[in-house]
Amino acid sequence: MKSFLWKKLITSTVTQAVALTQSTGAKRVLVLGENTDSLQSALAESVNQIESIDINTLYSIFSHSQENPKAPVPTLSVADGTYDLCIVSFSLHQFEPETAERIVRECLRIAPKALLIDFALAERNIELPSQYICSLAEQFFHGGHWDIYQHYVRVGALHGIAHRAEASEFANVTVWGGGVRLLLIG
Repeated sequence: MKSFLWKKLITSTVTQAVALTQSTGAKRVLVLGENTDSLQSALAESVNQIESIDINTLYSIFSHSQENPKAPVPTLSVADGTYDLCIVSFSLHQFEPETAERIVRECLRIAPKALLIDFALAERNIELPSQYICSLAEQFFHGGHWDIYQHYVRVGALHGIAHRAEASEFANVTVWGGGVRLLLIG
């Protein structure tokens, strides 16, 4: 059951991510934190260059910033403006809010726009069941980072992190009943 739901979520999320990426005209894309190759495979035909940093490497790179949130940016060894779009896929909720904010700022340093894909707070009552299911999944399937997920929610989840990073919102796409959002920022 868990596998079936995850595949459904990934399929609808990838479809929306590809559409948003194409709408930006991005040809050079960096994907951060993806733990499958679904998004990269789907984007391969519509971009010229796609590179990725998986979640484990992202943890390693930003682990020192979790210890020292005031550490100077840049954290990624990528030159300013190297990419047209930086995509962060289901990773922000796995970091303390200060580190998640640093990741977003790094994305906006290396690309003019970023596509953030992650869990979001319900904006309407009808979205509450989906948000509740997402939080249950995080609590029971990924218990190791439940405390971090709770901090992520307390600061406003995806929109809170984008706001803390002082990003402007260009598009906000709801997936899976409102529990997941794709937020295009710049």
